[in-house]
Amino acid sequence: KKPGYVFTFILILVTAAASGLVMQRLASRRSLAVAIAGFFVINFLSLYLFAFHNVWIEQLGLNLALIIPSVVIVSIKLVSEESQKRFIKGAFSRYIAPDVIEQIMEHPESLELGGENRRITTFFSDVAGFSTISEKLTPPELVALLNEYLSEMTDIIISHGGTIDKYEGDAIMAFYGAPQPYVDHELRACLAAIDMKKRLREMQEEWRNIGQHQLFVRMGMNTGMAVVGNMGSKMRMDYTAMGDSVNLASRLEGANKIYGTTAMISENTYNAVKEHVESRKLDVIRVVGKTEPIGIFELLGMKGTLPQKVYDALEHYNKGLEHFKERQWKRAMSSFQDALKILPDDGPSKTYISRCEEFMKKPPSQKWDGVYTMKSK
Repeated sequence: KKPGYVFTFILILVTAAASGLVMQRLASRRSLAVAIAGFFVINFLSLYLFAFHNVWIEQLGLNLALIIPSVVIVSIKLVSEESQKRFIKGAFSRYIAPDVIEQIMEHPESLELGGENRRITTFFSDVAGFSTISEKLTPPELVALLNEYLSEMTDIIISHGGTIDKYEGDAIMAFYGAPQPYVDHELRACLAAIDMKKRLREMQEEWRNIGQHQLFVRMGMNTGMAVVGNMGSKMRMDYTAMGDSVNLASRLEGANKIYGTTAMISENTYNAVKEHVESRKLDVIRVVGKTEPIGIFELLGMKGTLPQKVYDALEHYNKGLEHFKERQWKRAMSSFQDALKILPDDGPSKTYISRCEEFMKKPPSQKWDGVYTMKSK
């Protein structure tokens, strides 16, 4: 028995419409799977009806009704998706590490609005005295200098798996450990900062040779829990991090001014990287808006890579720090002065000499716990 032409035509038309509608709504890979499944279902039903009910369905017409819309729509989708992937990779490669981009491509749903609590290491940097420099340059000169600096620093951050959060003029905010959950995000942040310091010294030499203004940069890093995710609206969102740990990283960047340092890490970060990097204890501080003190360290370089004179100066500095905590101001000052004889521009030694002179004139109370309370952000 063979159905009439009208029924067969309607059946083919419905199959083609259903195929096109389903293929449009699904992703290309899922569309392909559904098309293959549909092909087997149509042919199974046709053979079943023919073998057990003596009904002959227009098998070729139904298969073509399924295959033609499927092939056309899936082909268009594949081309469109590949073009979109190339665009996304090209756009995000300027801000995010390649392996992070691959993760986003595999899980595009991660770009939905929302956040999650995650342990990350946050990085802040700022150019010292940038306002003064900007007043001495024309707008084109300022933009060229800033773009040169930001390009070099961004490349280093991304090469270590960092995510650029934002630029605020000359300032950079980045974080490590999201969206890619690196287990060594603390070390990645410190290695990036060390490379940035090295590259910046090279750039300063280049600028000096051509008579260009030099940029001097301060960096701050802290590790802790933060809310990480897409914040904003459905039309415009930023992948960012928020929380107390992020704010503390920003405070540490500013605290470099007090100690004459260029790269500062919190004890949270230090505890995870102390076996791999050279650092020195700076102080225990209480930042604005927080009651709990935190230890801070200066990030100096990779383990075992510093010049011998730096190690010699650090030996005197550490003795001075011990004397200072014991309220032995004169002995502390003598040790810090010995450090300055080796490294005349050592900022932390100068800072503690100034404090020793102040405490010799007006000693702190007996309740003094050795914590330095910052008076500004």
